[in-house]
Amino acid sequence: MILRAAPRLIVAVSAACAAVSSPLSPEDALKAFEAADGLRVELVAAEPLVMSPCAMAFDERGRLFVAENRGYPNTANPPQGDIALLEDTDSDGRMDKRTAFADGLTFPNGVMPWRGGVIVTCAPDVLFLKDNDGDGKADERKVLLTGFATSGSTQLRVNCPTLGPDGWIYFAAGLSGGDITSSEHPERPAVKMTADLRWNPQTGEIENTDGRSQYGMSFDDFGRRFICMNRVPVQHVVLSSKVLARNPNLAFSETVQDCNERTVKTGLRGGGDGVRLFPISSNITTADSHAGSFSAACGIHILQGESLGIEYRDCAFSCDPTGNLVHVDKLTPVDATFSAKPLLDGRECLASRDDWFRPVFLAPGPDGALYIADMYRKVIEHPDYLPEEVRKRTDFESGKAMGRIWRVTLKEPEDIPIIRDLDRATVPELVKAMAAQTDWAQKTAARLLFERRDPSAVESLNTALQLPAPSHVQYRRVRLLDVLGAIDDVRLAELMQAVDVGIVRAAVELAAGRVPAGSAARRVLLNRSFSVEDTWFLHLIALGGLDDWRAYSQFAEWSKDHGRDRWVRAVVLSGIADRNEEFLTALFRQSEFPVATRLLADLGGLDETPIARAIFKRAAEGINNAGISEKDRILIIRLLGRSTWEISGERLISAWQKATDDATRIAVAASLAALDVDRASKVILAPGAWAHYSQTLREAVVNALLARRAQIQPLLAALEAGELSVSALNPAGRKIFTDHKDPAIRERAEKLFGKAIAGDRTKAFEDAKSALALTTNADHGREIFKTLCATCHRLDREGYNVGPDLLDMRNQPKESILFHIVVPEAEVAPAFAPYLVETKDGRTLSGILASETATSLTLRMPLGVEETILRTNVARLETTPGSLMPAGLEAVMSRQDLADLLGFLKGER
Repeated sequence: MILRAAPRLIVAVSAACAAVSSPLSPEDALKAFEAADGLRVELVAAEPLVMSPCAMAFDERGRLFVAENRGYPNTANPPQGDIALLEDTDSDGRMDKRTAFADGLTFPNGVMPWRGGVIVTCAPDVLFLKDNDGDGKADERKVLLTGFATSGSTQLRVNCPTLGPDGWIYFAAGLSGGDITSSEHPERPAVKMTADLRWNPQTGEIENTDGRSQYGMSFDDFGRRFICMNRVPVQHVVLSSKVLARNPNLAFSETVQDCNERTVKTGLRGGGDGVRLFPISSNITTADSHAGSFSAACGIHILQGESLGIEYRDCAFSCDPTGNLVHVDKLTPVDATFSAKPLLDGRECLASRDDWFRPVFLAPGPDGALYIADMYRKVIEHPDYLPEEVRKRTDFESGKAMGRIWRVTLKEPEDIPIIRDLDRATVPELVKAMAAQTDWAQKTAARLLFERRDPSAVESLNTALQLPAPSHVQYRRVRLLDVLGAIDDVRLAELMQAVDVGIVRAAVELAAGRVPAGSAARRVLLNRSFSVEDTWFLHLIALGGLDDWRAYSQFAEWSKDHGRDRWVRAVVLSGIADRNEEFLTALFRQSEFPVATRLLADLGGLDETPIARAIFKRAAEGINNAGISEKDRILIIRLLGRSTWEISGERLISAWQKATDDATRIAVAASLAALDVDRASKVILAPGAWAHYSQTLREAVVNALLARRAQIQPLLAALEAGELSVSALNPAGRKIFTDHKDPAIRERAEKLFGKAIAGDRTKAFEDAKSALALTTNADHGREIFKTLCATCHRLDREGYNVGPDLLDMRNQPKESILFHIVVPEAEVAPAFAPYLVETKDGRTLSGILASETATSLTLRMPLGVEETILRTNVARLETTPGSLMPAGLEAVMSRQDLADLLGFLKGER
């Protein structure tokens, strides 16, 4: 039914609505909503005016461009993707005219107004589409960028083109990669996409940028970028890896902060929790572990302006189509980043009892409302993520020709000036509109000024900076002046000394990396205190790499009060580059030792200089100091693992003997093994000690000793002598021996463990099927799981989250689960590909690649332990064939054990 020129449908709080298995009319769907107090929902458009909307944006004329992904989730032939142009011709608040602006697209999933047309993400391309003859249909189609991967899931492709405050256009990665080239610069080499991407429309430059958002991104008022992943609705991109790359000795590879509290016990993330949701529909998630928490977070949007009320300003909104809701978090500054906590207590900003309500994208409108793209599907899931048997029974087609667009507004609108049409605005009018009270007007005015590049804009912007305005408005004006090429060194120095914090913030942000010796801005940086509100972290970044003793002194001073924050430590250590000696001297002159230790735990390159020897000696003397926290004591223990046995050995042995908790003992074991495996094994594997270790400590001890693969003779000898049980080694640990390059060690291992498990996996699977007929004891299966699987998997709050979420397997038949146990290499998701790292200091580590930067990489290993390794210390890095889980696990179990394990994995009772 087409709803034309009718009164707007409105609901504030719905009446009771029973769960539905069939689609509702727009009127009934509206009644199924529950909105937060003070808010109301209005229908903007419905099928057939719009179908499967997945992204949208209003242009400067107030027209709504909608990306329609009707082919989702499977490939359609012919392609069914459209860009629809929707208009409200009678100004009643409802769209009543549809024009197919562009059709015949595969999977368009992002749209951004640009230079009178739109930029559209539609892998493998990013397109520019424009209507030049005024008929509402694009007659110009140009490929701006190409090479984006299309081989993976259709819901994880490049998406969400977004203009940043720096004049670059950003793209969310969608977890897919590609080799990206520009049609305007075919002579330039392709950029291998490994993260989110940005493109400079002025110069044509393409580069990876930090973060890897699945679907959506948003900048806040001060240019900070926020992204999301399916389980975490709010992530803050805190740092650029370019900052970390300034110091090749910095062992820190993270750039993104998960902001949300995890308050749902889900059995994920090695003990971490899920982000709480309050759905009111009857839908269930595809994994039981996701119930009551985010399963498909997408479309993150930081709301600017006060059109929904001041309490919603600067909040992070995000969609969860699985839970049929839109969530809102309050962002609270925490040192260099933010925490995200639900703004509303025990409910959502918007939730529906309609199981077909599938919100996937949020956008601001000219009227100040928050617009919601609702794909309106019976099922919104990709077949790739469902078990085969479930896939066969799932209806992926229903709803493809349906779709709705809703908006959220104040129930009783406040008197806020609304700017709707900016396409004919003059430069002074656009500069004024940057201070409007609506999100859309602010961003659209800034974009149009950037597109026009009118020289008079510089004068207008500089004049506006002299007038009172909100700090975020002044911040945007300074960034726009820089994009227009109007800020030289002298002007930058002036702006850094302004009174308005927004101006100062923008200027200090720009100063990073562009203040040469002798410049006025450099002098300001080196002499300015850190007391200015909201600029101190940017100031730390800008100070980095200046190679000046005053910078090192400021770093050391700042570390005294904020050294507990890992982002501060990362920026400080990145800023000293290779000037370890100067910085450490200043640090120990000004700071207490625990403060210094927190920084040094992430700093590589500590050699036998006088200051390094003093550091290690002081650490060894302070290891048993009763006045320090246990967290700091563990950091000291980690630091001592990089010294020598002569300095630290006896102190670490004493710490091992006095420790009563696993966390301390695990740290000591790793440091002792790093110094000398032979002497460490005599302490750790002392006669009779093994029987008193917990399972977690046993696993950690073995991992620590195995890390020094060239020195595993003591461990092998302990196994042969019976001091250490053969069962202490999981299959991955045994593989280190059976695959060792020394044939003598391989021969000894075969005698210990039996023949290396390889051979015909198909035959092994057929043999193992006899377990399927046995009666199971799931409680005993839990114990088998804890012994053999929990080092890398977590289920029902047991184990560690290194490998995939096993709760997803409960929808699969037992035979399928058995197949994955016996033939683990048959299907390995890219995110869980195993990596092998050999270091120059003699360690061998294996795990999955958790994160990486130009200077370091982080491996996540069994027990959820993460190890960050400097690239300068990497002798060899390679992906290894197969799975991190070795083949042959079934061979170390009886058939009854295997049956019981399967019962536990299936959730039997």
